[in-house]
Amino acid sequence: MGNRLNILALVLLFSVVAPAQSERTDSIKAQELKEVVIEGQLQQTSATVSTYLPTKRQRNAAQNGPELLNHMAIPQLGLVSGYNVTTNSGQKVDIYIDFVPASEQDLNGMRMADVKKVEYYDFPTDPRFQGSQHVVNFIMQKYEYGGYVKAYANEFFIANSGQLNLFSKLQYKRMTFDIGIGTWYSANDHMSQSTVETYRLPQTDGSIKIFERISKPGYAKVRQQSYWPTFKASYLTDKITMVNTLGANFFRSPKQNTAGSVRFSPADFPSTEYTDEQNNRTNSITYSGYWNFALPHGNSLSFNPYYSYSHTNQHRFYSEHTGSSFANGAIDDSHRSTASLRFMHDFGKYGNITAILNGTLLSNRTQYSGTSTASDRLTTYRVGPGLFYNFKTDKFNGLLGGGFNYDHSKLGSESEHSTQPWMDLSLQYGFNSKNSISLEFHHATWTLASSYRSTVVIQSNPLFSYTGNPDVQPYKSWDASLRYVFMPNNKFNFAAFGQTTVITDRYAYLYEASPNGILRTIQQKGVGNYSSWLYGVQGTARLFNNSLMINGQVSHRIVRNGVPFDWTKQCVLWHLQAFYYVGGWNFGLQYQSPQEYCDGYVNGAWMKDKSAYTAIVGWGNSSWNVQARLTNPFRWNWRASKSETTSPNYDVATTYFNTSYHCYVLLSATYTFGFGKKIQRGNEASQQMGTSSSILK
Repeated sequence: MGNRLNILALVLLFSVVAPAQSERTDSIKAQELKEVVIEGQLQQTSATVSTYLPTKRQRNAAQNGPELLNHMAIPQLGLVSGYNVTTNSGQKVDIYIDFVPASEQDLNGMRMADVKKVEYYDFPTDPRFQGSQHVVNFIMQKYEYGGYVKAYANEFFIANSGQLNLFSKLQYKRMTFDIGIGTWYSANDHMSQSTVETYRLPQTDGSIKIFERISKPGYAKVRQQSYWPTFKASYLTDKITMVNTLGANFFRSPKQNTAGSVRFSPADFPSTEYTDEQNNRTNSITYSGYWNFALPHGNSLSFNPYYSYSHTNQHRFYSEHTGSSFANGAIDDSHRSTASLRFMHDFGKYGNITAILNGTLLSNRTQYSGTSTASDRLTTYRVGPGLFYNFKTDKFNGLLGGGFNYDHSKLGSESEHSTQPWMDLSLQYGFNSKNSISLEFHHATWTLASSYRSTVVIQSNPLFSYTGNPDVQPYKSWDASLRYVFMPNNKFNFAAFGQTTVITDRYAYLYEASPNGILRTIQQKGVGNYSSWLYGVQGTARLFNNSLMINGQVSHRIVRNGVPFDWTKQCVLWHLQAFYYVGGWNFGLQYQSPQEYCDGYVNGAWMKDKSAYTAIVGWGNSSWNVQARLTNPFRWNWRASKSETTSPNYDVATTYFNTSYHCYVLLSATYTFGFGKKIQRGNEASQQMGTSSSILK
């Protein structure tokens, strides 16, 4: 409650102080003019880029970049949930602001009134996009000098969480300086899970003992908070872009406590009560650089260095009243360094060629205590040269690229290395400004998480323990997608899409049974492939002079998870949203059907999330935006998701309890005020997350 009052008080403080500041645009007093509606082309597509112009109503209705994308209903994108922006077939989309990479907090810090247009690219060849496969680029209003401050706050009532972010920008000549700070908290008494585990354990007499272990929570208390400061310095000219960002993040979870009951069926073991107490903290620092140089004679050079360090300290104590108890702790120090060098030469009508050199260095050191007192030390580096050729005409855009990655890793005293190829192919054709079609193919080999190679054995309950496998090798992926986009006019757009992924040389969890219980290991030899298919359609209609927008998507997902899980699942997914705009007000309804998907390629868990429905009302102008959301008003239980895993020796069905699909009310507000004259906005300082730890989980 104290955090909630602090956040709301700070928002009120800014609403009082902010009007004392002023933003000078010129010496002539500005007057508010009535909006003149001119029917221009708000959306168009081509072989290289699709361009969308947001309306004033859409900008005023959105508090940040992802919300604006939802209001614009771009046909290549799926429904944006939070800051998770994907294509309509579920592929990751990288976000840029004026050709500079943007993070979640960058998108929160944007001034929506400054968004002039939004561009969508598939496999762009512009070196400023650093080889991203799918890109959304916000083009912002340019200014001369000055600065601004933006405050963003939200509070989830019933769910008991909230955040406050403050951004400040100052531009002087060609230099721009950004400072961002933020805090987030969560006080949750409903985050827990219940499990039904089925054990099939071999006995010394040759029989198989089959029983269920049923764990149900009766108490939960989770407290979390994080704080982050960030500083960014940018130097921008027509030929040079240099952006350097330094940030830190401090995360604390002093309590992740649950308690409940354990019983068995048949009742061959005594029933008991359990307590599970956990806490962890992570401190991280991050540096990222983005340097791009336009050289003479059609050449360009870009270099992107990155470094992060994270220190993680976590502890867990699990006990049962029958006397069993397990204490586990881990301290991890993780370093991650990457660098990307790209040189492009433009041959004019004969296309362009890009040479790249990527490098990655990972170093993880983990010290375990409790049921295991071992330590892991893993160092991995990757070097990957490559070459791209791009040829385009007015209607055609083709990209072909390939190269190889050399991987070297050292775990303890053991070293190994491998060399694997990769390939990209993109073909795009624009029939005209209303129709386009694209075909993509991608093949790569991926480095694996260091925790998968750990030899430490962790005991999590009296019958279950887990470890890694130092012999696992990187897996290979093969991806292909096809998309058609149709935009007959400003009132309608349509997209049909399909996507498939096949993972070979896969490693997966293997549940080894003994008379004393289950040991979960990781196996690669003899593991079957993982494959998924998704296809569907999406459409948008804007009616009543763009006052009403209706957008929806329906798709069919099929997943095949090979040995050792050996199952095939499928489901139909759909969502529908509508927004109505009147004056400065906007009213919205959103519905998302129950979601079903595989929880990664390593385990055999098939996830089932509940449906979600939301009513939205908001008011905004170029400075203020206030919004209220009522989500799942008729759902008052805390059950959110279910997962099922089956294998020859061990099955587990898990029910997750949290606030995600319970009824909650979200109140949020933003306020932006400027000072100086003609400032440049966009690319605000953002929260910087450090390297993920290598602790075995």
